[in-house]
Amino acid sequence: MEFGLHLPNAGPFANGADIIRTAKTAEELGFHSVWLFDHLFTPTNLESKYPYTPDGSYPMLPEFAFYDPVSVMAALAGATERIKFGTRVLIAAYRHPVVLAKELATTDAIAGGRMILGVGAGWMSEEFDAVDVPMEQRFARLDEHVALMREAWQKGTVAHEGRFYSHCEAGFGPQPPQPGNTIPVIVGGHGDAALRRAARWGDGWAVSAAGDQLAADPEGAVRERMDTLARFCEEEGRSIDDLLLVGQAFLGASADSLRAQADLGIDVIDLMTFAPTDQVLDEATKFMNEVAPSLA
Repeated sequence: MEFGLHLPNAGPFANGADIIRTAKTAEELGFHSVWLFDHLFTPTNLESKYPYTPDGSYPMLPEFAFYDPVSVMAALAGATERIKFGTRVLIAAYRHPVVLAKELATTDAIAGGRMILGVGAGWMSEEFDAVDVPMEQRFARLDEHVALMREAWQKGTVAHEGRFYSHCEAGFGPQPPQPGNTIPVIVGGHGDAALRRAARWGDGWAVSAAGDQLAADPEGAVRERMDTLARFCEEEGRSIDDLLLVGQAFLGASADSLRAQADLGIDVIDLMTFAPTDQVLDEATKFMNEVAPSLA
């Protein structure tokens, strides 16, 4: 199991300087990766229900900063040298895939091939309304969105004619320098539809379960979802072992709870906490010096 550290791109302590400082420190400490959330804004009157809390409440407030992960990853490409960075997860449909494919390939090329792209269908209707994308199309758009970006990355010169997006034959260089000239794509979401997408075309899954199930039995909820994903992979002629499974835990989680996630087959844990940056870095240092070695 590898360990990642979540960057402070959202919440009461989010600021640009500390995002970079945290990433650099994570690299120095030997973390595998750093991770980012994605939202465009926080409505002052949010009617959409957040799927990862039992009551649907959303922890972000309108006054909290929320730094754009696409822009932040570009900054990370120049500020770090070795550590991987990624999204868990980016709501792809908020951005046109032709533009996003170019932005991500450029960043990954500058970084030397260190990006992991987590994508999700989204849940906040207010954001879909703001970018004039019908929310009911979000699942179908996600399939085509990722397919278009992969074509652009892998083929270099390609045309696309689809249901939602199209472009003439064109060159898309630079191509991502990772194997196959692509960027690994992990699928977010906990429902059967998300798991089928992960099994069908994903390079991995951002491990999750419904908020009420996580509150009642977190390990059991994740195990059930992983069993379902394994079954879907078999139906697609794949193995769940071929997927990168990225879970999450609080930075202060016990070694036993992290070991339980490793026993489930989770490959990377995104460690999170909402605290002042100095406190986060102190906890991260203690984790890598005391907890991580016990899990090696």
